[in-house]
Amino acid sequence: KIQLAAVALAAATNAEFTVTNSVVSATSIIMLTMQDENTTNNAQLIASTHTIASGSFKISIQNPAATGATSTTASKIHFLVIN
Repeated sequence: KIQLAAVALAAATNAEFTVTNSVVSATSIIMLTMQDENTTNNAQLIASTHTIASGSFKISIQNPAATGATSTTASKIHFLVIN
């Protein structure tokens, strides 16, 4: 589980970070869920992975709202690595 900081993510904005985990290989499947029930302004965030490599992968978080909905909640991302 990854606990995010309570930092504003404005509408139509993406944020990205790298996760390091020794279990991950270049052929791993990473499954994500975003626990985001307490968002402000009804923003609903989306999480996805990319750049999966030996020991790490990247997560991109997107706020798909067109305008106005800013999330400032310290959401959680749950992930599962399948090898």
